[in-house]
Amino acid sequence: MAVQMHVSYSQIISGVAAFAGGPFYCAQGTILYAETKCMAGTLGGPDVDTLVGLTYSDAKFNFIDDPSNLKNDKVFVYAGLSDTVVNPLVVHSLQAYYSYFMDAGRIVTSYNINSEHCLPTLDYGEDCTVLSSPYLGKCQYDGAGAALQTMYGTLQPRTVADPSRLYRFDQKPYIGQKYSSIGEVGFIYVPKACEDGAECTLHISFHGCHMGVTELDDTYPQHAGFNEWAESNNIIVLYPTVEPSEMMPYNPNGCWDWWGYTDKINYGVKKGVQPTFVRSLIKALTGK
Repeated sequence: MAVQMHVSYSQIISGVAAFAGGPFYCAQGTILYAETKCMAGTLGGPDVDTLVGLTYSDAKFNFIDDPSNLKNDKVFVYAGLSDTVVNPLVVHSLQAYYSYFMDAGRIVTSYNINSEHCLPTLDYGEDCTVLSSPYLGKCQYDGAGAALQTMYGTLQPRTVADPSRLYRFDQKPYIGQKYSSIGEVGFIYVPKACEDGAECTLHISFHGCHMGVTELDDTYPQHAGFNEWAESNNIIVLYPTVEPSEMMPYNPNGCWDWWGYTDKINYGVKKGVQPTFVRSLIKALTGK
């Protein structure tokens, strides 16, 4: 979802961090491509040239913002060496995808951590090489910190986050379509300085499959590692959520829509129900 939002709304979103994800529109609206090309890396893996062409085509019809907006952004790409869910070669193709739109030096990669399919943390979660809930791996590697420092540059050192500053909010007023798999509850971390009126940056963090409220409550926003950096650097962190749904739409694992379960054509562009929802949250928080 992070890549879809970055590419679709590149005029207002600057930079992205992708953990175990493939290129924009990788699945092309089919579960077959999602499970083969975009996860297992089979059927030739992601066809980067085709996906780049689709990106320019979408921009031509104003489905997404002009991809020339991407040229000055910074991108962080992470793939665990032991990931058995998403083949690391799929993630490498995301690096290749972004290289069409920006200089290679603006893309920072981390491919050498021996982790399973997870967001790696310093000291929270399952063993780094074990595939298990909460899909936050205790890897002695600060994935959140690496991502934020890539996107924002030099930051103040991380500090202790205040759990009481992670607020729940009602997502329902921002959902534009009934059959969306968007959850009722989202989270937002507001550092003390931001609450006191300081000028702050907005960062959006998307959970992975099986990591939403229904299965883990607030585990992801509390323990992914972003809040510690947010507190010391005046960054508000928005954690929107989706939930599992067994029918209409069929999303049993509680994943964000990156293959078309909400809409086979528009799921990943500005007209898509989930991108539109996240854009509404951005506008509510920033006024633009």
